[in-house]
Amino acid sequence: MKQRKRSTGELISSVTFFVAAIWLAFEAKNFVAEGNALKGFAVYLGSFLSVLAAIRFTIQRLVHRVSEAIWPK
Repeated sequence: MKQRKRSTGELISSVTFFVAAIWLAFEAKNFVAEGNALKGFAVYLGSFLSVLAAIRFTIQRLVHRVSEAIWPK
């Protein structure tokens, strides 16, 4: 399998999304601890979506491999 080179912008955005996910998880924990569960759930959802954004290129490659395995050309 050939190695795919990652661009600097791709790495910067992935790290940024990952750091945002960690920060949002801590903020959501604070909201839940204060008794504001609905707002905490929404921020946890944002944290989860940030993790997905951080690994979006990996998800894209995985979906491509699965689709190639199911529907070969």
